Amino acid sequence: MGLISLMLVLGTAAAQAVVPPGTVATGADLKRVLAEAPAGPMTVARIETTDTTRVNLIHRTVPQNAIIHPTGWEVHHITDGRGTVVTGGRVVRSTGPDGERIAKIEDGDRRVVTIGDVVIIPAGTPHWYSDIDGSVTYLEIRYDPGSN
Repeated sequence: MGLISLMLVLGTAAAQAVVPPGTVATGADLKRVLAEAPAGPMTVARIETTDTTRVNLIHRTVPQNAIIHPTGWEVHHITDGRGTVVTGGRVVRSTGPDGERIAKIEDGDRRVVTIGDVVIIPAGTPHWYSDIDGSVTYLEIRYDPGSN
């Protein structure tokens, strides 16, 4: 490499703008947030929310209603526990005996998920944790969550 080429490479490297750091959420902090949250069927430890992404650690103890996000997609990486996730099919809505809204999935794909498993949910895909064996915790990454 000639001297002029070397000077151009060094000059370009020196002119690079400072880039802000990424987000770091320690496991200890996330566990603390989940432990300190009020008891409920779902607890969320928020990691990062931007205009185009949401990253959360979600802890579920009981099934809730099926849901569909019309925009964006999700990735669930199971970090603890075990449950049955249903994806695809169609959402069937009804009303329970106490007037509560119920949303379940019919004709979906049912899979038991446990630590290390990854679930990818494209936009418009119904999804639901229909059964939870004690609890299930997962890292949720939502890209382009739109208004939902």
